[in-house]
Amino acid sequence: MPRAHATLISRERVTEGHYLLTLDCAEVAQNARPGQFVHLRVGDGTDPLLRRPLSIMLSQPDRREVQILVRTVGRGTGIVATHDEGTRYDLLGPLGSGWSIPQGDEPVLLVAGGIGVAPLIFLADSTRMADPQPYVRAIFGGLTTESLVCWTEFAARCDEFIAVTEDGSTGETGLVTDVLAPELDRDPPVRVYACGPDGMLAAVARICAEAGVPCEVSMEQWMGCGVGACLGCAIPSSAGGYVRVCTEGPVFDATQIDWERLMSR
Repeated sequence: MPRAHATLISRERVTEGHYLLTLDCAEVAQNARPGQFVHLRVGDGTDPLLRRPLSIMLSQPDRREVQILVRTVGRGTGIVATHDEGTRYDLLGPLGSGWSIPQGDEPVLLVAGGIGVAPLIFLADSTRMADPQPYVRAIFGGLTTESLVCWTEFAARCDEFIAVTEDGSTGETGLVTDVLAPELDRDPPVRVYACGPDGMLAAVARICAEAGVPCEVSMEQWMGCGVGACLGCAIPSSAGGYVRVCTEGPVFDATQIDWERLMSR
């Protein structure tokens, strides 16, 4: 498995409970593909015992740097958010499958919800190096303005950008799925890429299927080992049985997921 060590260069609080970490890690920076993640050990001891899976938001191989967006949802991520510059990390990565990189200059649509913006920023950044470049449209939704984490970084990498908040504090009022169907009707993209909460992804997958637009989703699940051994991140497959988010994913064709079984768990 790809094991590496990284050094924390900087830690920036971007909104309440969200931190952007910049790491010096040549191994990950040189090999990461959009949609992949790292599995980071929080400390030197056994408390917390398990590593934390964190999406790669940006990679700069020439500078040996990767950026990781962290949301503090528990003790482990809370500890990571307090680390000082110079902290050394033991991590596994890059792990998992990545997005299929858009080909040609036809439009693609990126749909992000909350912390799901991180792997889509990496994808949007990578499209700028494609030749020819696809036309990138994006929809980014959250509960409030504070939920639109790193939205300026996301918007700067897109040709069209729509912000949506449930409370109407920024952009349009409602859910990303309220905006998605009209966008598919207006100018159908060749593919939709989505990352966010399971409920949002299930709705995006249904809307895309009804419109006949291919869709890829990046699943967010708790992981124990990150390498497919513990089965803690398994989700229902449309082919029967289960698929492991850490190895078969985190990126899947939306038709591979049994959304009804997933949402009924």
